[in-house]
Amino acid sequence: MKKYGILIALIMGMSISVYAQKLPLNNQYLLNKFSLNPSYAGIESGINVFAGYRNQWVGIEGTPITKMFSAYSGLGNNVAIGGEVISDQEGMFTRLYAGLTYSYQVKLTDEHILSFGLTGRVFEHSISLTDVVIDNPLDPVLNNRVTQNETVLNAGGSILYNFKGFNVGFNVPYILNNKSQFNAENNVDEYLLRRHYIGHISFDIPVSDDFKIEPFGIFRFTEYAPMNFEFASLFKYKEQVWLGASYRREGNMGLSAGFNVNKKMALNYTYEFLGKGMTGQSDGTHEFALGLYLGRGLKKLKANQLALSEKADSLSRISKELENELSEEKKVSAAERAKTNAKIDQLQQRLSDAELEMAKLKNYTEEQKAAKKKEIDKEILDIEKQLQEVGGQFFVVVEAFKIPENAERSIELWRIKGLEVKMIFNEVRDFYYIYVGKYPTYNDALRVKTTLKDNGIFGWIYLWKK
Repeated sequence: MKKYGILIALIMGMSISVYAQKLPLNNQYLLNKFSLNPSYAGIESGINVFAGYRNQWVGIEGTPITKMFSAYSGLGNNVAIGGEVISDQEGMFTRLYAGLTYSYQVKLTDEHILSFGLTGRVFEHSISLTDVVIDNPLDPVLNNRVTQNETVLNAGGSILYNFKGFNVGFNVPYILNNKSQFNAENNVDEYLLRRHYIGHISFDIPVSDDFKIEPFGIFRFTEYAPMNFEFASLFKYKEQVWLGASYRREGNMGLSAGFNVNKKMALNYTYEFLGKGMTGQSDGTHEFALGLYLGRGLKKLKANQLALSEKADSLSRISKELENELSEEKKVSAAERAKTNAKIDQLQQRLSDAELEMAKLKNYTEEQKAAKKKEIDKEILDIEKQLQEVGGQFFVVVEAFKIPENAERSIELWRIKGLEVKMIFNEVRDFYYIYVGKYPTYNDALRVKTTLKDNGIFGWIYLWKK
């Protein structure tokens, strides 16, 4: 149609690229990495909201003013959503970019994360002729100040690898090549949007406990346009205050400064200067960014809670294992103790038999007595040896009780009489024994027993392990 041809001629004559539109550049990523790659949604916890304002080439009339808004949040189970709206006003041209993102994170290991993002997008391009002055209008479109609109649907995809502050990603914000409807009837392949590609890399470099440097490298490519690249670096102090510098291919240089107002809010400002073309002739570019963090730290808190829960489970398992081991050890110990007690009982019986034989020595002749005593001494030495092997000793006992209270009263009575005594319990025989001492050899115990007998106290030698 004739009116569209005149309109396109006007646009081309003004040297403004409507077709194969390049995305507006900004420095929002210094505060909001989601604006660089939608796969960042879900990397940070809570609901994160960002707003930005960019006034480009100040001092030149009709230069771009860009307004940005974005938000994203994790939904749990490694899923996150995000959205953004960008309004770009440039003289009589208005462009609106909107997108809704679904992101999914895959944990390769505990600290290696791979994120994927799928984005549905809408692009609207408007040309307002309201304020255009026409001396000799040749077309009713221009004469009637008609506003022309085009709206197209598109899609994007992104991927991001994250490891301890190291990030590398690739983003295709617009996959489809949307054609302009203005020349559709003339079969002219004019594109409203062409496919875009964005690659980026950034990483944290700790300088000290308080200082950190975060450099960025970004590469942008659009078909039939030269590749654009930019480099930036932030110098951070305690993650609270930062200064930054950036450089773009066109020669634009920028300085940035920002700070966290509190745990919920952050501000960043960037001033661009120098550069070629419009930038060099203007008073520079001003850009402001505001970030709101609702629920920041929840992801870390959940991770800590999960770690504590896993640690508690681990401790519970260890406690159960130790309990089982202790139970087994108690069983083994009880079995060993029973075996030892049985052994001591056998030795006790052998000692009783030996003492009985000693009492019969007076009935033997001197020659028989010597031979029998030698035999008894050998038996006692063997008893001593075997008793020491099981950790037992010779106790000199003066009393035995079934009831512990009676045994305790006996101890007091013996102390009143001037004899220091103690108590042991034989769980096999269920008796409480009152003893005056314990000795490694039979002869040591026999001497004490004899001394007690000389003082009118009857006692006996008892084998036990205490």
